[in-house]
Amino acid sequence: MADFAQLARKMAQECPALRVRQASRVLAKLYDDAFAPFGLQMSQLPILTAAALFGEAGASIGKLAQVLVMDRTTLTRSIRPLERAGLLRVARSPADARAKIVLVTRAGERMIESIFPAWERVFKRIRKSLGAERLAELHGLLEQAIGLSSLANRGGAAGDRATGGDAH
Repeated sequence: MADFAQLARKMAQECPALRVRQASRVLAKLYDDAFAPFGLQMSQLPILTAAALFGEAGASIGKLAQVLVMDRTTLTRSIRPLERAGLLRVARSPADARAKIVLVTRAGERMIESIFPAWERVFKRIRKSLGAERLAELHGLLEQAIGLSSLANRGGAAGDRATGGDAH
């Protein structure tokens, strides 16, 4: 049996989730720095843009969570600061008063327009650093990884333990 240091080394070197989280923190920092003058964080941008893409009809919390690959509780908690800032509005669904929908406000639309040049500058820096072809390849690999969400929703690695599958 390997000792804990060997196990930790193997996980640190081979685990794609650890590497993606490290890369995510680096990229988020670049965007956070660019968005600071606007009072927005990179972690908020996916929620704001997803709500905007649903247009005037808005999106239910469940649908928005599904699109963002987030759980509903985390999404609800993440919406609150955007709502307080006036960028999003949570309202009762006209189709079902029990359901809540998330709508981008005019201030949210203006925020997207305002931060776009900052977003684009960072994007161009990343593309220049990685190269357009490698960035496109990375995008494709990330799309594949996101596609694993159905596996994760079914229990993922926990199910692999039961069947003896390779969980890394």
